[in-house]
Amino acid sequence: MELPQLIYLGVIGLYLFFFLLFLRYFVWRHYSNKHYWSKRKVLSAFELEKLAEEKGKKLPMFSILVPAREEADVIGQTIEHLAGLNYPHDLFEIIVITDEKELSSGKSHTTQQVVEDKIREFTTRGNCPVLKHVMVPYDFDGNFQGQGLGKPVPSTKGRALNYGLSFIDGSSDICGFYDAESHPELDVLLYIAQEWINSEKSNRIWQGPVFQVRNFFYLSPITRIASLYQALSHEWYMPVLMKMLPFVGGTNLFIESDLLKRIKGFDCKALTEDLEIGVRAYLAEGAWPDYFPYISTEQTPENYRSFFRQRLRWAAGHIQVIEKFKNTPEYAGPKKNSLLKTLLLKGEVEWTLYQIAVLVPLAVIWLSYKGLIDPSALPDGFRIFLKSLVFIYFGFTYYLYIVKYYRYMKKRGAVNSLMALISLLVLPLAGFLLPLPYTGALILRAFNSQPRAWVKTPRTREIAEVSMKKA
Repeated sequence: MELPQLIYLGVIGLYLFFFLLFLRYFVWRHYSNKHYWSKRKVLSAFELEKLAEEKGKKLPMFSILVPAREEADVIGQTIEHLAGLNYPHDLFEIIVITDEKELSSGKSHTTQQVVEDKIREFTTRGNCPVLKHVMVPYDFDGNFQGQGLGKPVPSTKGRALNYGLSFIDGSSDICGFYDAESHPELDVLLYIAQEWINSEKSNRIWQGPVFQVRNFFYLSPITRIASLYQALSHEWYMPVLMKMLPFVGGTNLFIESDLLKRIKGFDCKALTEDLEIGVRAYLAEGAWPDYFPYISTEQTPENYRSFFRQRLRWAAGHIQVIEKFKNTPEYAGPKKNSLLKTLLLKGEVEWTLYQIAVLVPLAVIWLSYKGLIDPSALPDGFRIFLKSLVFIYFGFTYYLYIVKYYRYMKKRGAVNSLMALISLLVLPLAGFLLPLPYTGALILRAFNSQPRAWVKTPRTREIAEVSMKKA
C-alpha cells in the first residue's frame, strides 16, 4: 500500500472516530431520560404542604436574586414571569440587583426605572411576592459583606450577587439565581422545595438546564446553530457532566443560604463566578450539585462577534479557575488534584480535540488538492457510505430545530421560520467557527493575553411575554 493510500486511511479513521463521538449524544440521552426527565411528576402546593407535614419540616423560604445591569429591555418581563411561579407568594422574594453606574450612562430608559415601576405596580396589584430593588454602589469592593472604597470598582456579576446577598430575608433557606432574561418553568420552586424537604443532606446545590433559544429568530445563522446544540447539551449532556464535575451554570441555580454564607459568597473577580463557586463549595464544604429537570429559557448572543466574546470569557474563566485552585494551598490534597485533572480534561483537552475534528474535512480538501491522498484504498460503496454521514448531521440539526426546541422560541411567523430552516445549511461553517473561542482562549493564555475583565453580553429586546411551556 502506497503512502497516499495510508494517509487517506488515517484521515478516514479520524473521521469515523469523531462520528463515534457524535453518537455519544444518544448514550447521554438514554442516561438523562432514565435518571431525570422520565421521573418528572405533576407537583402542587397542596401535596408539598402535606409532604412537609409528614416529614416534620416547614416549606422553605426562597430568595431569588437577579443581577440586572443595563437590562431595561428584558427585566420587566422577567420580573412578571418570576412573580408567577407556582409557590406560596409569602415564601419567596425577588431581589433585582442593579448597578449605580447605569444611572450615569445617559440613557433615558434605565433598569432602575423599570424595577421601581414594577414595585409600585405590585404594591397596588396584591397577591404578589415581595419585590426588592437593591443598587450596587459605584465603589462597592465586591466582596461578600464588603464595603465602599471611595473610588469606582469594576462591575462583575459576582460583585453584584455578593451585594445582593446582604439583602436576603433573614428566614431565607435557599437562594435562587437567574439572569435578567430568564424564564424558568413555573413549577421549579415546587420541585426544589420537594427535594429540600425529602433530603437528609446539608449543603445542597441544584443546577437546572438552560435553553438559550428564546430569541432564535433574531440570531445570525451561526449563533442559531450554537443555541440548538447548547440547549441539547444542557438537556442530555449536563446530567452526565455533573457526575464528573461540581458544575454550576450561574442561572437556574439554587444554593442553600447557609452554605453561601459559610463560603462567603462569590468570587467577585472571577470571569466565570459560577464554575468557581461550584468548585470552591465542593473543596471547602463537600457540596456537590445535583441536576434537576426543570428548564429555564434564555437568550443566545445575536451575532457571532458577541457569541465569540461570551464564549472566550467562559473559556478564559475555566482556565482561570484551574490556575486559581492549583495555586491555592488551602485545598491541597488528592480531592483537589483529581478535580483539577477532570477540569483540564473537560476544558483544554476536549477543546483541542473538537477543533481538530472540524479541521479534518479541511485537511482532506487540501490533501486532495495536492494529490497526497488516494481514495482507492477503500471500495466505492464504503466511500459513498462515508459521504452519506453528512446527512445525519444535517438531519439531527433539523430535528433539534423542528421537533425539540421550536416550542421554546419566540415565534415570528411562517416566513421567518422557513428562513431559519434554510439558514441551518451553514452547519459545516458553524462546526468550524463555534470551537474557535475556546481555541482562542488557549492561544491567548500561551501569550499571557487572556481576557481579565468581565464583559456584559448584549440582550435581544423583548416587549411581549413569552409563555413557558413545560417540557
